[in-house]
Amino acid sequence: MFPSSKVVLLSAASVALASAGTAVADTVNNGNPYLAGDMHNHNTCIDGSVAAGYSIDRSVATGVSPTGGKNFNLDWFTLGNHGGSGNRDCRFSDASAGIPGDNVTTYWNDTLGKTIDGITITSLKGTPSGTGSNRQMWHWQHIEEMEYPIIVQRSALYNKVLIEGMEWVVPGHEHTDVAVIAGQNPLGIGGSTGNANNMAEFEFLYDRQDNDQIGPVDGSNNPIWTGKSFNNSGTLGHAKAVAGVQWLQSRYPLTSYVVPTHSERAGAFSPSGNGGYNIEHFRDFNNAGPTIAIGIESPGHMAQGSKSGGSGSYTTNAVGGGTYGLEGVYTAKVGGLWDGLLGEGRNSFVFVSSDWHTRGALAATSPSTNSDFMPGEYSKLYVPNTPGAVGFKAQSIVDGMRSGNSYSVNADMIGPDLVFHAHGSDGVWHGMGETLVVTPGDTVTVEMQLTVPAGNNSPYSFNNPLLAQVGINQPLNKPSLDHVDLITGQITGVIAPGAPGYAVPNFSGVAGAAVVYNSSTVIAQQIQASSMTKVVNADGSTRLSFTTTFVAPSTPMYIRTRGTNIPVATPNVTDTAGNPLIDVNNANVVCSDPACPVHLDTDGSGNKLVTYDVQAWSNTWFYANPIFIRPAGTPQLLVETNAALAKTLAARASRR
Repeated sequence: MFPSSKVVLLSAASVALASAGTAVADTVNNGNPYLAGDMHNHNTCIDGSVAAGYSIDRSVATGVSPTGGKNFNLDWFTLGNHGGSGNRDCRFSDASAGIPGDNVTTYWNDTLGKTIDGITITSLKGTPSGTGSNRQMWHWQHIEEMEYPIIVQRSALYNKVLIEGMEWVVPGHEHTDVAVIAGQNPLGIGGSTGNANNMAEFEFLYDRQDNDQIGPVDGSNNPIWTGKSFNNSGTLGHAKAVAGVQWLQSRYPLTSYVVPTHSERAGAFSPSGNGGYNIEHFRDFNNAGPTIAIGIESPGHMAQGSKSGGSGSYTTNAVGGGTYGLEGVYTAKVGGLWDGLLGEGRNSFVFVSSDWHTRGALAATSPSTNSDFMPGEYSKLYVPNTPGAVGFKAQSIVDGMRSGNSYSVNADMIGPDLVFHAHGSDGVWHGMGETLVVTPGDTVTVEMQLTVPAGNNSPYSFNNPLLAQVGINQPLNKPSLDHVDLITGQITGVIAPGAPGYAVPNFSGVAGAAVVYNSSTVIAQQIQASSMTKVVNADGSTRLSFTTTFVAPSTPMYIRTRGTNIPVATPNVTDTAGNPLIDVNNANVVCSDPACPVHLDTDGSGNKLVTYDVQAWSNTWFYANPIFIRPAGTPQLLVETNAALAKTLAARASRR
């Protein structure tokens, strides 16, 4: 149980399981209370391998692509690219993508002045860069004149929510996902289809790879966007990045978000270079953007795990030295950086994405990959559905992310109907991102319901080689859940800038995994799927549920959850507590089935190893955002005050 003064392990007896075979009443079991999407992917406008329209088609369409390859039927999709510039016309895919009928790389120099797919680019604007086939288009122009018009076209075709976003190349830091939905209206609701000019302006002003000194101009040839700084590295770069967050917060506090991605990959922050993020940089962003700088994103590139490195393009120089259960150490480590932010009561949430660029040595139409998965193929970010008269729209995505009522899933190990909530003596449920106010000593009930689908998108039907080590025969194309962790930590309050503990020097490599930011965090309960209530649905999926209770604490705390298909102490995969080991260890396991694909890494004897997409389909996890718990009469948590700020801003906007 959870005592009132500190957090310790729950006893097994504190888990109250419904009787076997009895379904838990839930009005959303037959619907989709959450909708799946992808917030981070790339195309040939910058450094992806496929056309912008192709990436949307494969991600949100159903059935099979006319050129080959399965489509993944996402409910929503954010089109994005790095800031900077590119020389390719992103109405076309690269020759390297291997897409029938679209296999010649096409440059802007080849297509200027031509109308293709209803879009005409008459000139490359801003400061001229490059000549011949290397003539560059700045990304702000991509956003305004290429990517957003393609979004308008595809929105009409699919009637799904599509957003123009970007992967911000952050001054002084690794990358960050950003979207500004203000001004965008691709479905043309009310008449105009809007534009993505606000997104483009942010890219021009604050991306460190955008060296354009002009931007768009008015009728007198004067720059429209002014105030650009070229301090792009180290401490000065970080100051520019914070100014960018402030710029978004002041203009688009409810219609934008800022979420650092693969934040461990570049190693520790460098005061004179462009490294990663220490915990103080997340704090700085959240302080500058209380309603927009709202969390941490997964590494992406989930099929890049080899015998020498982890997924996400992580090398041994990354903080943590690689990935852990295909997550960065900042979110995978119990007591790590994410728990440090939650221990302040911050509105800091986790999100997942594909970071799609390419299938590596394989064609975009291939069912296998040794680099990236297509959006919707492997990773899904679930945000709340908003049915009814208002309907689901771009604002629903931003609101869902900001509220913390979202969860992240790899390999379809759970579906779109997660229930994770808690209540006190009043019986009123509070869900992910919300704060439950309790009377110390009262009983708090936590309930979880989830569905394990009957299948996923894996092309492999042979048994999971990581599970075979412990005698489990489980096909890779059939999801499974071994257990769920309930993870708790104390909230001790916000640390002020400059105060002891605000800035925590970090370092690259495996040793970075040892940094503990919230020592009170523990796996308070580990619930085996075999102990949960089980209902087999007609479609072959399985609905699982459990409840647990604990004594309401006298100090604030949070409870978050994750789940995996990997048992505790699985060799080369998890430790004796069930935490993921560094993923490069997975490559110590041989993939011995005759159906193991030929693109896997091999050892010195020619044995295929658990690497690339086989590793990803074998080692699967989901993460759900926390529920905060505060004793009555104590000051509100920052997550509460920032949520209240968002409500105040929304009320003001509605009165205009």
